[in-house]
Amino acid sequence: MNSIIAAYFRTTRIQIAALIYFLIAGGLTQVPLFNYLGFEFSALLTIPVSLISGIVSIQFFREHQTKPLAQKTWLFIIIDYLRVNLILLIIPFVIISLNAFAVKNCAYGKGVLYFLLLPVVTAIFSVSLAIIVGVLFKHAKTMFVIIVMTILSHIVFVTYTQSQLFAYNFILGFFPGITYDETSTDLTALIIYREFTLIGSVMLIALFFGLIGKYDIRNRISQNIVILKKKWKKDRILWCVFIFCSFVLGTGHILRDKMGFEFSPSDIQEGLGRRTESEHFIIFYHSDDYSAGEMKILKTESEFHFQRVADVLKTKNSNSKKIIIYIYPNGSWKQKYIGTTNTNIAKPWKQEIHLTKGTFRSTFRHELVHILASDFGLPLIHASSRMGLNEGLAVAVDWDAGIFTPHQFSAALLRENALDNVEGLYSLTGFAKQSSTYSYLVSGSFCRYLIDRFGIERFQRVFKSGKFMVYFGESLESLVKDWKAFLKTVDATEISSETIKALFFQQSIFFKTCPREVADQNQRAVQAMRVKNYTLAENEFSSSYANAPTASALRGLFQSLNSQKKSDRVIEEYSKLPKNSSLRTNPGILLYLADAYFMNHQKYEALELYREIRRMNFSESYIEASALRKQFVIDGIDPDIFYSMMYSGSDDSVKLKIIENINGTRRNSLSLQYFKAIFETSGTDTSVNTLMKVTVQTVSADLKYFALLRAGKRFYNQNRFEDAKHIYWNAKNFVPTSTMSEYLDEQIELCDFVSANMD
Repeated sequence: MNSIIAAYFRTTRIQIAALIYFLIAGGLTQVPLFNYLGFEFSALLTIPVSLISGIVSIQFFREHQTKPLAQKTWLFIIIDYLRVNLILLIIPFVIISLNAFAVKNCAYGKGVLYFLLLPVVTAIFSVSLAIIVGVLFKHAKTMFVIIVMTILSHIVFVTYTQSQLFAYNFILGFFPGITYDETSTDLTALIIYREFTLIGSVMLIALFFGLIGKYDIRNRISQNIVILKKKWKKDRILWCVFIFCSFVLGTGHILRDKMGFEFSPSDIQEGLGRRTESEHFIIFYHSDDYSAGEMKILKTESEFHFQRVADVLKTKNSNSKKIIIYIYPNGSWKQKYIGTTNTNIAKPWKQEIHLTKGTFRSTFRHELVHILASDFGLPLIHASSRMGLNEGLAVAVDWDAGIFTPHQFSAALLRENALDNVEGLYSLTGFAKQSSTYSYLVSGSFCRYLIDRFGIERFQRVFKSGKFMVYFGESLESLVKDWKAFLKTVDATEISSETIKALFFQQSIFFKTCPREVADQNQRAVQAMRVKNYTLAENEFSSSYANAPTASALRGLFQSLNSQKKSDRVIEEYSKLPKNSSLRTNPGILLYLADAYFMNHQKYEALELYREIRRMNFSESYIEASALRKQFVIDGIDPDIFYSMMYSGSDDSVKLKIIENINGTRRNSLSLQYFKAIFETSGTDTSVNTLMKVTVQTVSADLKYFALLRAGKRFYNQNRFEDAKHIYWNAKNFVPTSTMSEYLDEQIELCDFVSANMD
């Protein structure tokens, strides 16, 4: 450090800045998710960095401005400003780096890159902005803070006015939006955007040198313009640099959709390509996803759900505009346009719903609740300020009658003494601090209890204000106590303790180890599985599991090992788990372990595990999977054929040929016929007939139920609604859990509605 820089650091203002950085970084070491060198730490640091860098630079600038200095001297001074502020950033960098000895950092190199892209670039931009503000304004520090806040408000403007959740910003760098996605942002786009930020810095510095010594804030603007015109030829290179940088930034703004920085609704609509309307909806979708007939059914289903939700909420959507639904082909499309792969969203103030084709039927009604609840939400956002009320109402009204209701899950949590801090779900931030499964289902159960007890009209008033005492006459604590007393009357005996642990005993992103890096590794592994690169998938899942021993990483590892016929490795890795590990009872892990036993010719061990998974009642898919696998064992199917069906990654047409080429009675076994019906893409009647034969021949109530359910869905998709209703009525005799009868009742009602109302 030379003497000039040392002189800066002897000043009180720099020492105060150093202390502030020290305190901020030290404080963040105690905040989960921000306590290691990663995206969150660097992004949050950009805000104090912008203010400190700018204000300190303005203070020094005012001192230097009193002296008659040449442009060359000013160049060295500006370089010193940059050097001082960048050296100050060493303080938080070192502190958070040292914290890696206390908090695991799985991607330190990527963290360094984020630090360079976010606070370092922000410091450069802030110094550049500060010196030009110092030239143009008398109260420069005040104006600088106002300008910084205005630039940051661009994030609110973009995410409020556009459909996307994310926003790129010269100060913050990148705002990913508030979602449950844990994967990192696209570094390529961020790098390009920060290059534009640096170009903006060069533009401001060029403008500074074009104005310094010529622009005087004490003069009238007209006088300053006259002086600048006289000096134009001398400074023409500076003004050319300024104009060129302005042109580059302007071009980048015009092409922001091409570079993935920002998308307007028209960009999304053009990308999807197709548009259709119903009474209450405008739907944008991709032409490859739906035929004309399929879209007719989907539009009618949408109106069915609108009617159900509107009836419960006692509202008809006072907004005169139709609700816009964007249906993306898959999560990658949705990630590109709005910034989230796994999370479906609604924007009540824009009357928009964003989801994928594969998740439409499972999440549309939930998102629709958010839209219709806008009638009694807060101004501007048309929702509650508390996530617990927003999502709780959506779950309560949707009340997706799957394998169990939210009431039953909450009752099981109470039984396991795990229904804690419910009141915290209705604070401003408490909802996000719990695992998403816990937050959604528990808040949904509680809100449903309040609606049933007090009525939707009183709940609407609480929804807007969050004032439980005012509108219910009881404190939140008292209401929670009454709700828990109600839960004791709810039958949750069908839900096992293992299921509760697997579903709810997961950490929020705030408390996970290396959540971004682990999610990225898992995502890369899943992509490798899709292209049948099982070795790469194994390596990625192994690395993810080494960073954080999560159930998703171990499930993926076991799947990749089974796909390589390394069943011995699966059994070996499972045996290494600690005896008290919750991973030992995770149904997904047990399923892959059971498959490993089966492929290892240990059929007895496999059968016992399939029975254990069935007992857990974890989900419909696991019940069907365990029932089908048990049938494989009972049918005496060769493990090699089992591998071909489950793990080879072959296309459905290839699997059909394998079944057809099997000799003898094995080809007609129930398990293979069930698979044959699933894989058949043509000849619906044939596949339905095969499924119906399975229901007659099998003694498994589970297989009967799922075979009937699949047959009913195929009839429904063929517009044979009466046939579908008949199948659904028959399926009610074999439901795996009592709650699932409610789902079939709704499907029957849906058949009647679609049949009567489809154009």
